[in-house]
Amino acid sequence: MKAPVIEVRDLDLNAAVRNVSFTVAEGEVYALLGRYGSGKTTLLEILAGLRRPTGGWVRLRGADPYTDRETARAAAVWRDGGLFPGLTVAEIVDAWRRWTLDPLTRDEALRLARLTDVADTPFERLTAGRRRMLDLALALVGRSDVLFLDEPTAGLDETAAREVWSVLLMLAAHGVSVVLTTRDPREACKADRVGVLDEGHLVSGRDAARLRAA
Repeated sequence: MKAPVIEVRDLDLNAAVRNVSFTVAEGEVYALLGRYGSGKTTLLEILAGLRRPTGGWVRLRGADPYTDRETARAAAVWRDGGLFPGLTVAEIVDAWRRWTLDPLTRDEALRLARLTDVADTPFERLTAGRRRMLDLALALVGRSDVLFLDEPTAGLDETAAREVWSVLLMLAAHGVSVVLTTRDPREACKADRVGVLDEGHLVSGRDAARLRAA
């Protein structure tokens, strides 16, 4: 049996995250479901190495994301996304690539995020859905095989949300491990497994197929 790509053990951060444990396999999509204030974003920030836990630990392919970011090969897409006024999509990706070791080519990043047709479009003219896909393209530039996404379809219409999920499932099929947060049980059921968070506690974890059948 392969070792899990993401391991979370007895994780604590003051009162925000309490004794959380779970694993994510290669190519698996894991959804953290919870209402506003349940600790989802804080937990994601710990997994991404942006906050140091007060107890427990996280490992991404055996590496500590807080001290060994290069080995972890992880990237995050946050709900607010990035703002890039005055630049085209291609220029934004090129700028990101200059700050990345061994990046994907511009064309590959645009292709994966399905943005090839808007490469020359200014950022200000992108729809909300295309802006989210641009955030995803930038996360993929560093050849990340672990992705963390904070409510990736929040504020998007149904068509744009489906497009985001189509790309995430395609990436998972090629071995990328995904952890995302959501407040929508219907969206959580699109994942392979779901962990339900309440006041920082992981109160339930189950296969998404069981939730869909319930």
